[in-house]
Amino acid sequence: MNQGLTIVPPPVVGEALRRLEARGFQAWCVGGCVRDSLLGKAPFDWDIATSALPQETKACFAGERLVEAGAAHGTIAWVPSGGHPIEITTFRSDGAYTDGRHPDSVAFSRRLEDDLSRRDFTVNAMAWHPQRGLVDLFHGQEDLSAGLLRCVGEPARRFSEDALRILRCLRFSSQLGFAIHPDTARALWEKRELLLALSHERVREELTKLLCGQGAAAVLRQYAAVVFTVLPELAPMKGCAQETPYHCFDVWEHTLHAVDYAPQQGDLRWAALLHDAGKPGRKTRSADGVAHFYGHPPESGRIARQLLTRLRFSNKERDWIAALVDHHEDAMPMGEAHLKGLLGRYGEQFVFTLFQLQEADMSAKAPGVFARRLPDLEESRALARAILERGDCLTLGDMALTGEDLKALGVAPGPEMGKLLRRLLEAVQRGEAANTPAALGELAKRLLKRGL
Repeated sequence: MNQGLTIVPPPVVGEALRRLEARGFQAWCVGGCVRDSLLGKAPFDWDIATSALPQETKACFAGERLVEAGAAHGTIAWVPSGGHPIEITTFRSDGAYTDGRHPDSVAFSRRLEDDLSRRDFTVNAMAWHPQRGLVDLFHGQEDLSAGLLRCVGEPARRFSEDALRILRCLRFSSQLGFAIHPDTARALWEKRELLLALSHERVREELTKLLCGQGAAAVLRQYAAVVFTVLPELAPMKGCAQETPYHCFDVWEHTLHAVDYAPQQGDLRWAALLHDAGKPGRKTRSADGVAHFYGHPPESGRIARQLLTRLRFSNKERDWIAALVDHHEDAMPMGEAHLKGLLGRYGEQFVFTLFQLQEADMSAKAPGVFARRLPDLEESRALARAILERGDCLTLGDMALTGEDLKALGVAPGPEMGKLLRRLLEAVQRGEAANTPAALGELAKRLLKRGL
């Protein structure tokens, strides 16, 4: 037990500890909040473990707003006024895990040691109290100092109990930049097939956190076969050589460099991971031995949609990420009409996120490619900013001629009107017509006379 630590929890956490202890119960801060505090990071969540049973915990917070959804497993969440919920969970030990995810039964305990013994990794199995200091039964502080992830107890058993711990291990390695202890790493490989029984939603959550970590590329590189267990569409990328003057890595290694370069935001990291997923299936070679990947952007987009749908991304998230993949090879520098089309269809945020993806893609190519092509990308960025600053016509709503105006020309509402409006918008964006009622009206008449 270490008495010398300086951890400063929010006042409401101290209040929760005091309320429980005033009724004679033990109460400790546990898990990630202790880990992050020892790393000098500000925890987002503060969790408390207590010897109080759920009903006893409720009595300590009588009259307060409580969330009891996890009461069967010992968790009562106290929601202080204007504050973030604090989960308060009874010390417990878990029964058998026959489904590989949840314990069949939970036995409440009055002993902190029982609760810490059931946790996943040593760095998450520490408890702290403002007066009593740190309880560290499994050398978690040593592993924190060493930058090491190690299972509590036997790794294979821990992963067999809950296969999500396999992805959590990879996620923590990515987020914290920690190595994985050899015994724990061995069990990751041996038990990876258990991942197939996990819900797609949980896989998505863990992989997104992994991708947004500082060490995402390193983890994906070292544990590719584990990741391919849940993302089999990506396996052909590993070892798929790119025999072109523009590349020096195989598709998988190129992808990892792109992921590493991209800003740490979920949609962009997923797009970077998937942007070349279609290359292996589109690979051909010309007579001179040079590899070609004709049509790989739409094939990559198809794979992205398939994979993101399986992982239960929302339709909006799926379509956004897949559209980034679809357009990642759009020619640079982009022409004004093309840029206006992208801005009109997808919006400003999409276009500038696409530029970030294209920059990450360029950074992962052969030496010299980035320096040669970056000016074209910057030219496209500058042009997009200029288009937006000018307030150019980008959407049907920006046009000076409306459907009502077309009705006055005898065009009935329906598919023909929609097609005509789109043709007029394209003409404005290409600079073929001024965005004025008179100019668009004259063009509409000519198009109608020619049958569109």
